[in-house]
Amino acid sequence: MIGRILRLVFDSVAGQVIVLLVLSIVAMHGVLTAYFLLSNPRSAFSASPAETVGEIAAAAHLLAAADPTERPRLAALLQGTLPSLAACTGPLPSAADKVRYGPLAARLGGAATAYKEFDSPPSPGDEVVGPLYLVLTDDACYRLDLPEAGAPHFFGPGTTMLGFLLITTVVLVSWAMVVIIGPLRRFEAAVERLRDMRSEVSVPEIGPRELRSAISAFNRMRARIGKLMAEKTAMLAAVSHDLRTPITRLRLRAEFIEDETIREPMLADLDHMAALAQVALVHLSGTDSPEPFDQTDLPSLLQTIADQFADLGHSVTYAGPSRLAARVRHRDILRAVTNLVENAVRYGDEVVVSLTELPNRKLAITVSDNGPGIAAVEREHLLEPFVRGDSARGTLPNSGFGLGLTIARDVAEAHGGRIALADNAPHGLKATLEIEG
Repeated sequence: MIGRILRLVFDSVAGQVIVLLVLSIVAMHGVLTAYFLLSNPRSAFSASPAETVGEIAAAAHLLAAADPTERPRLAALLQGTLPSLAACTGPLPSAADKVRYGPLAARLGGAATAYKEFDSPPSPGDEVVGPLYLVLTDDACYRLDLPEAGAPHFFGPGTTMLGFLLITTVVLVSWAMVVIIGPLRRFEAAVERLRDMRSEVSVPEIGPRELRSAISAFNRMRARIGKLMAEKTAMLAAVSHDLRTPITRLRLRAEFIEDETIREPMLADLDHMAALAQVALVHLSGTDSPEPFDQTDLPSLLQTIADQFADLGHSVTYAGPSRLAARVRHRDILRAVTNLVENAVRYGDEVVVSLTELPNRKLAITVSDNGPGIAAVEREHLLEPFVRGDSARGTLPNSGFGLGLTIARDVAEAHGGRIALADNAPHGLKATLEIEG
């Protein structure tokens, strides 16, 4: 039963926090108690002037009433209360004045007379500060060296307690960061690495009970999303496959139409339908590519893309470092940048593909053109699938299907980055693909 209760306590974040607080309080009180018990009480606590006067008067009355032969032994016993009490080794200083007024003179009565040196007119309490001489009625002399009231002690009890409290807090908070918050950070890192919802890899269920429950819920959610994505892809693949036969039959029938003004637009519409289905299938099934991350020379890849478009008669150039290796999915980056360049050459005459290193091990691949650009209010909307900037161009053969920016965005997110659209001065569009290198 006790073991089960302890397991429940230590298995939750709340239980660990409670145990942390209890251990810190017990440890602090235990060490401080041991310190005060083992140290001299008088060195740990400063007695008030009234208490010191009472101790001195009591010691003087005891010594005065004792036999002279017993006084050395009695003085040794009194050193437990007045550690500096000792017999005088010489005559009184010539500057010593009799303490005539104040609590000490009244408490001594006729048992002894107190003498001490005053550098200035005495204030209340000065008679119990510094060297003090007690002269008994039989002229026996004893000296007391009393500490100054309020003298600062840097390593006194208060400083010791504050330092111990600071060290204990730092140690226990560090322990809490490792034991309690550590699993949360590992969970966050695992979720960031798990970008493919259709992956069979799950986040390990480790840590306190609440965290394990959260990880379990996340794994179930990931499995449901992966199943939905797989079903959606399978459905689209089936639709694409089933559309091939009727599209082919319609194309064959259209070939027999003698009127060219009817036949050519119909064949173009059929080709557009087949391409649209195929591109949509590629987008949904190939965005989260199974291709592993590998070291790739990005300048070489970008220069190859620029050369391919230049061979087709477009003005596309590369600007950036000659060598820069990064861990990326080669085909995905090729696909994303190619889509961006295709959009750029469609609306601009000059296109520049550049590569820049950013802080925090990030890279920026920028495709700039001198075309008409895109209004700021439309940029976020253009990242959605099948959305084009100019609907009037939707029927043109080279108008595309509105998936280029969407694919580039998905590839950037799969590489831990994002895509940003901005104006390219003096006119044009600048699409930046930020990725982790």
